[in-house]
Amino acid sequence: MKRLVVALLVLSSSLPCLAAEQATSKGVFLKESQNVLAPLQFVKFCMNYSRECERSSPEAQLPARDVAFAMLEEVNASVNQAISPATKSTEPLLARWTISPSSGDCNDYAITKRHLLLEKGLPASALRLAVVYAPAGGHLVLIARLQDGDYVLDNLTSVVRDWRGSSYQWVSMESGEDPRFWVSIAKQDHRDFAEVVSK
Repeated sequence: MKRLVVALLVLSSSLPCLAAEQATSKGVFLKESQNVLAPLQFVKFCMNYSRECERSSPEAQLPARDVAFAMLEEVNASVNQAISPATKSTEPLLARWTISPSSGDCNDYAITKRHLLLEKGLPASALRLAVVYAPAGGHLVLIARLQDGDYVLDNLTSVVRDWRGSSYQWVSMESGEDPRFWVSIAKQDHRDFAEVVSK
């Protein structure tokens, strides 16, 4: 009987930790909502670079979390250094997303990072272009979905960060099922941001 009481005390004392761990996993992934139209420039991009818009091969698997995260950091930093920021035309007929240009805008940074990570073997389903509203206006970033959450690769920072650590308003992103299709990003529950705000 004494052993049973001790075991129950140990178990009950561990429950708050378990609850805290479950709470921290809440909201680590962006929530998809309904199908939406892909950005026009993305459609043109797929016409120019059709292989970039194919589904993952069945053999493509995410490497271990630490290995994958190191790839994200290396690619984010190298592309941010390799491409000089430049303002490009937003005219629908003139605008064009380009992989690995010497200078470009946020679109070029995002697709170049996605291209390089695909070459390194990450599956297309884990690499999603996403439209956000930044303080300065519309912006394109790359979301990498690892086993423990969604991470942002952004030309405005060298740090690969949890999506909850940004001040962006999330609008839409590529579907995880088929990169040619886009989905809106559901409004995130305010509780998902509680940890970020408290840090």
